[in-house]
Amino acid sequence: MKFKLSNFLILIFVSSFLIFPLVVSAVDYLPLVPCGLKVQPSGATAKNPDGTPYNYTQPCTRCHVFKLAENVIDFGLEGVVPPVAAVLFIYAGLMILLAGANQKLFENGKTIFKNTFIGLLIILASWLIVNTFIQSFGPDQVKGSWFKFTCQDNVITPPGPPSPPSPLCSNPAGLAAQYNVPSTPTNAPELNQLISCIRSNLPGENLGSVATFGGSQDNRLCNFTRGNRVCGSCIHAVNSCHYGGASGTQGALAVDFGNEDIGDRIIGVAVLQCGAKNGRCEDKNNNFVSCTSSSATHVHINSRSCDRN
Repeated sequence: MKFKLSNFLILIFVSSFLIFPLVVSAVDYLPLVPCGLKVQPSGATAKNPDGTPYNYTQPCTRCHVFKLAENVIDFGLEGVVPPVAAVLFIYAGLMILLAGANQKLFENGKTIFKNTFIGLLIILASWLIVNTFIQSFGPDQVKGSWFKFTCQDNVITPPGPPSPPSPLCSNPAGLAAQYNVPSTPTNAPELNQLISCIRSNLPGENLGSVATFGGSQDNRLCNFTRGNRVCGSCIHAVNSCHYGGASGTQGALAVDFGNEDIGDRIIGVAVLQCGAKNGRCEDKNNNFVSCTSSSATHVHINSRSCDRN
């Protein structure tokens, strides 16, 4: 069969009607990157669930990784597979039409046509099979929406300017009255008894430094605010037992011993023999760690009546 240029041009013209609609049609997976763009794309058609335009300039979160994956999959299934399949069908058809007496060219065209058809059938049928299975046997809450995802992630926004300090920051006695704590930093009587008991049960042992209420490294006013940051930063958490917990009214209810090397022994004596609420070893940031850890810096003990840690 003799090849004619007019036949080739007709095939190209017809194939354009198959490919161009797929390329220029409105799609919601472009642009592929769903966040962090400097300007909103003018041709974007994606919508939020409430019908508002999707914002491509929003800060990226972990959820956008899934949105990116969804866009890539949609781009492959809707933007790549159909035009590639159309081109392969046309190419295979050309080989068959132009083969003439060339049996090898004819067979190659048939093979390409058949393999393209089978591959396209598998791709399209896979979604239908999964959807049918889930619609038939899946739970009601995922029927009709199993191929959609919902993800929420908080965007960390930079902290705003610090709040102005309370007028009472220049009046420690007023702060103490507001938070119902002693007007002079002190230990609650039960904490003094606990410390004495620990020492008596570990005679001759080096317990290291002893720290109860917020000392020289802490903002002194934190002792009057229970650690609330109304007058500056505090080294202990809000309502820490070092500040009397959330309801203690007699002073500090926690002690830190500086010798973490015998931390397990101190904790055992404090809890089993002296009635402490609990104990643990902590690092320099007051995080719980093993007493044998190289990051341990002190042993923290809470007295029985403290309502916090």
